[in-house]
Amino acid sequence: GNRLDSMLFMRTMNFIGGPDMKNYTFEADVMTDGNRRVMSNVGVVNQRYLFVLAANNRIFEVSSTHERFNANVPFEATANTWYRLKTRVDRDKTGPGGFVRAKLWVRGEPEPAKWTLEVRQERIHQHGAPGVFAFSPQSMKRVFIDNLSITANE
Repeated sequence: GNRLDSMLFMRTMNFIGGPDMKNYTFEADVMTDGNRRVMSNVGVVNQRYLFVLAANNRIFEVSSTHERFNANVPFEATANTWYRLKTRVDRDKTGPGGFVRAKLWVRGEPEPAKWTLEVRQERIHQHGAPGVFAFSPQSMKRVFIDNLSITANE
């Protein structure tokens, strides 16, 4: 596990692979400590898309600063609860578009059939390194990330 309990780490993003990586599914277990009022943000990066459980905002979001893209769905996270996060970026067989997809569910429960977040992009990022992201407001609440898995898409 990666424990971010230093006061220096209010916001951190760590990349795991190279910038040429593409067509992979990136999964991880994520958790924020805290309470109903104050929790942290935790997520992963897949091909330049940042997928974040923004616990205080009660949303699960995907964004990319490259084209100022942002989309989110409501998600009521509970502090000190492990969630499984699964992400992938699926480019169309022809053309520059595709889908940005993610699932988020309580670890240990069956994986949901439907994507929690599924967004069509007219121009999709074709490659980018996987990474992990954490943001702790006022460095108060720790973030936990465990069981990272990167697999090639079929």
